Amino acid sequence: MRARARLRPSLNLSTVMSSFRHFSIFLLCTASLARAQSSRVAPPGSEKILHLDSFVVSAGLEGKTAFDLAQGTSILAGDELRRRAAATLGETLAATPGISSTSFGPGASRPIIRGLGGDRVRMLDNGVGSLDASNVSPDHNVSIEPLLVDRIEVLRGPATLLYGSSAVGGVVNVIDNRIPSAAPAHSLTGRAEVRFDSAARERTGLFAVTGGDKTFALQLNGLRTETDDVAIPGYADPANPAHYGTLANSAISTKSGSVGGTYFWGGGHTGLAVSEYDTVYGVPVGEPIVIDLRQRRVDFRSEISRSFAIFQAAKARFGLADYTHAEVDTTTDRANTTFRNKACEGRLELVQQDIGELTGTVGLQTSRSDFSAVGEEVVTPPTLTSSHALFAVESLRLAPDLLLQFGGRYELQRIKLGPVDPLLPAYPGYAARTGEKRTDHGLSFSAGSVYYPAKDYSVGLSATYSQRLPVAQETFSHGPHGGTGAYEIGTSGLGEETSLGLEFTLRKRAGFVTSSIGIFANRFAHFVFEQRDPKRYFDAATRAFLPYPVPPAADFLPIYQFIAKDALFYGAEAEVQFHLIDHPEQRLHFSLFADSVHAGQTTDEQPLPRIPPARIGASLTFEPGRWSLGTEARHAFRQTRFTSEETKTAGYTLVGAHASYRIDAVRAPRLGLELFVRGDNLTNATARLSTSFLKDIAPLPGRGVTFGARLSF
Repeated sequence: MRARARLRPSLNLSTVMSSFRHFSIFLLCTASLARAQSSRVAPPGSEKILHLDSFVVSAGLEGKTAFDLAQGTSILAGDELRRRAAATLGETLAATPGISSTSFGPGASRPIIRGLGGDRVRMLDNGVGSLDASNVSPDHNVSIEPLLVDRIEVLRGPATLLYGSSAVGGVVNVIDNRIPSAAPAHSLTGRAEVRFDSAARERTGLFAVTGGDKTFALQLNGLRTETDDVAIPGYADPANPAHYGTLANSAISTKSGSVGGTYFWGGGHTGLAVSEYDTVYGVPVGEPIVIDLRQRRVDFRSEISRSFAIFQAAKARFGLADYTHAEVDTTTDRANTTFRNKACEGRLELVQQDIGELTGTVGLQTSRSDFSAVGEEVVTPPTLTSSHALFAVESLRLAPDLLLQFGGRYELQRIKLGPVDPLLPAYPGYAARTGEKRTDHGLSFSAGSVYYPAKDYSVGLSATYSQRLPVAQETFSHGPHGGTGAYEIGTSGLGEETSLGLEFTLRKRAGFVTSSIGIFANRFAHFVFEQRDPKRYFDAATRAFLPYPVPPAADFLPIYQFIAKDALFYGAEAEVQFHLIDHPEQRLHFSLFADSVHAGQTTDEQPLPRIPPARIGASLTFEPGRWSLGTEARHAFRQTRFTSEETKTAGYTLVGAHASYRIDAVRAPRLGLELFVRGDNLTNATARLSTSFLKDIAPLPGRGVTFGARLSF
């Protein structure tokens, strides 16, 4: 077994602080403006501008808003969510500070938080795992439809206490009303929408309808989307020019639907929902491959709001899913490889009775995943993974202006390996055998404080110690992976990945200027990533590992093995809003944002692969009466830190604009029609993401205009 590197308890502060040169002027100006606006006479009504007072249900602490948390948090909801909603979760969140995306074509994109992705960022569906295979490979989409959600909460940085070792980078919790959480105010409410997009000739229709009374509610949701291949500026792969102006094999066809119901009683509610998500999308890798993805899912949710024993409330959630996706060759209409995941996850949260100034939640979580693949590209043998955990998060008010938050988690993970092909070629570090069982234990702790130095200001400081347990693909993989263009091999002796994270936040929630600023650093011991074998390659004809050089015209794949070395991530993000006019009948807001992350493995002092570049952006929104008008620009700097297998990524600027007009029925006040239009990448800029495996052959979409109508009742 590989000797584990010892976690160094201290961070190199001089190195960390040097990364913030992109932010120095920005933060100083922000602080000066915020301070100046606090001392001057504010515009009428500005004292009511509260932009950080949304309760964060994913944080595990009852009654806590984003303003009251030591950890970086983002919430996307309401008009902002409807404007940014895209075909994938990654693209929906891509403009959020601290978040980028994997962008494996228009059909598959998963969020990356502060440079961490894959199995270090958990995707949650109403507080329970997405129960798909999106963490296994970047060409696997998250089985969640963004256009049907009501709210997205992002916890930046370690969230392992509540959601497991796979949340060391953060959590994205997608919340919808599939199971109604409150009795409807009217017997029938809902919304319907149609939209069209010029870049991909998208045609989308959706509806979400709630009916019921104070004791029972029924929810029906449905969506259908069809697109063609998306338009791009120039050639997808300038080195091999073909299909000018179009990203070949990038079309999407999606169907999604659900039916759910909730029974309400005086002390709580209980609900159940059945849902289906089907999508077929092209994988623009230069081959005629599409992914046919299907998930059938059942969710249960129950909450007790009455006090019992030493608890004041209880929340139970459970999800059960049958997930399948096939990688289909469109020339033969046959599946090359089919992946299956029969998974379930449940969690119980018990909200404690207040003990003086101490509040908190204790809970347990359990999950099971039966994952398998059959076909030509089986990377990982069948595995059965189970996980069980106990956790607690607490909040103690030490003084009127000082809040302490702390918690811990213990996690047990078991993996049982299925049949392993005995003909697999031997490779150093790989020793998987049929029927092998592996057990891992993980501990995580956190402590933080929130200080309120003045009205509407909060300062947060947190420290987190986390252990991420190795997953099946990191230890048992041994096969060709078409999505990444590599032969991937696991390392049997990988141990726990340990991290020590520090974070500082500064927030201002009211007044002419509101803002949220975060600075973070995270040191890893035994950080797991894939490293290329410089001496050997996989020869497809002989199915053997051969020494370089590769003969001409040979069919081969480079070998990448999961290894562990020490690593350091650090960076910052900032978001500032200037509320130039803020009245019920007229609003004018100007926003600035910036983010940056620096990541490298410190064992050999080398960069880590696919790290996002520094970004800055600005937006202006004007809302006179029934109109909503806005424009924005986002600039990504070039990425010059990359591994020897990568190339530098050029910078780019994306410019967009939006407009909408709302028509309310005079005799039916709940009936409204909104007409909207949105322009993306209006300058038709070529944008390639350093975080994408396909950056050299699949740029982001070119100029596109989305327009449609939204009916609410």
